[in-house]
Amino acid sequence: MGLAAFTRELGSLGTFIAEELARRRGWRFVRREILEEAARMGPLTEDELTRLVESPPGLWERLSLPARRHFYHVAARVLEYAQGDDVVILGRWSTMLLRGVRHAVRVRVCAPLDLRVERLADRLGVSRPEARALAERYDQGVRARIRQFFDVEWEDSDLYDLVINTERVGVERGCELVERLLDSPEFQPDEASRQEVRDRALALRVQESLKSDERLGHVDLHVTARGGTVVLQGVVFGPEERRAVLEVVGAVSGVAQVEDRLTVARMPIR
Repeated sequence: MGLAAFTRELGSLGTFIAEELARRRGWRFVRREILEEAARMGPLTEDELTRLVESPPGLWERLSLPARRHFYHVAARVLEYAQGDDVVILGRWSTMLLRGVRHAVRVRVCAPLDLRVERLADRLGVSRPEARALAERYDQGVRARIRQFFDVEWEDSDLYDLVINTERVGVERGCELVERLLDSPEFQPDEASRQEVRDRALALRVQESLKSDERLGHVDLHVTARGGTVVLQGVVFGPEERRAVLEVVGAVSGVAQVEDRLTVARMPIR
């Protein structure tokens, strides 16, 4: 039993390593399903959500409410899959969303840009300049989204349990390295680590519901969960908004109790 999350540079062979790991262990490989299901939760298509994950945001989008709403649609689906045993998740911010989960092995796969360009050109049948543009555009997009939503640098090796450079490490050897961690005592699941994933999944579903409610999309709250108890912290503007928040949160599946630590601020009289 276990959980592996991958992020990879385009052309780094990261997809092949993740797929081969899932095949070797008989685990489920999850990638496209996340965006397919997230698209059903909101107005965006799967292609539009792909751009949300892989393309840099414009200035207006950085400031817009829909960007956060769509983020929670995707993030909540990632944690839903992470609750299952024996799953490999590729991309979709999974390595960021699972930081601190004991049994989640988080892997970044990279390679020198020139090598990735050669691989992409050969695999896709495009020119070297086209392949370079594809790789650089993808890297720029993922890097920008990680900054936007997590305020960290995608390339920071401290964020991962394992970084694989495929300039010298192939698919088979890469799988072996990941499997060593998956089988090590430090990464074995226990009830506490499984509960951590369930709690994060519930907190994200709550955030998703709040952002999806037309009355509350502008509200930014800090939400945590523990064993069905959801703790709400932050500022709401007026008693009616507070009641709306509690109503929405109480209706989320899995919420047994709501701990209200909200601060009610009153709009100034003009």
